[in-house]
Amino acid sequence: MNSVDIAIVTFFVTLLAGIFGFSITLRLHESWLDGVSRDQFKAIRNMIGSLLAVCLGFLLVTAKSNFDKKVDEVRTQASKVVLLHRVLDLFGDEANEARAKIVHTLQGQIELLQVASTNYIDQKEAFKKAKIDSFREAVLSIEAKDEKKSWAKTAALNLTQEITGIKWKIYNDLNANIPLEVVIFLIALCVTVFFNFGVISHHHWTAALGLMTASL
Repeated sequence: MNSVDIAIVTFFVTLLAGIFGFSITLRLHESWLDGVSRDQFKAIRNMIGSLLAVCLGFLLVTAKSNFDKKVDEVRTQASKVVLLHRVLDLFGDEANEARAKIVHTLQGQIELLQVASTNYIDQKEAFKKAKIDSFREAVLSIEAKDEKKSWAKTAALNLTQEITGIKWKIYNDLNANIPLEVVIFLIALCVTVFFNFGVISHHHWTAALGLMTASL
């Protein structure tokens, strides 16, 4: 499930929970919803709400950690690519083909991931098609005519290996999201809270509109 699917599911299940709570009160005996019962419902709601707040805090921290990790990986890869480009400058015009290959490959990777994100396609499948290590052959084809260029070629090949390694690290972390079980648990807490809201709410359109707005 992607984020949009989870958002839609959360909206509908919380709204239905509130509506179900509304309908339950119509069938309950009036004495079952006196002041003491309402206070008890509110106490339960507050307890579950506190648990929900803690879980959401954990969720946000975990998501932020995952995001920062991915950003660091992308920045590391970018710095290695820039360094590779600078090393290839030592070859002059001989490395023009390799430099063009690097730019073309990276641009293709970015475009593939953008298309995947826009069309809700699995990013891992898009990433496989971005052959970021394909410019290694272009570096290998450069002729090292002296000791300085021989060192530069070795350094460039080492950088291509590092870039490839970072690529697969990014690939493995692309879908490192929050476990589905945690998401289901949080939705269940939301459902409980909204059911509680429905039970203790008055039956008029302002309460129903407020419940719908809160679900949204």
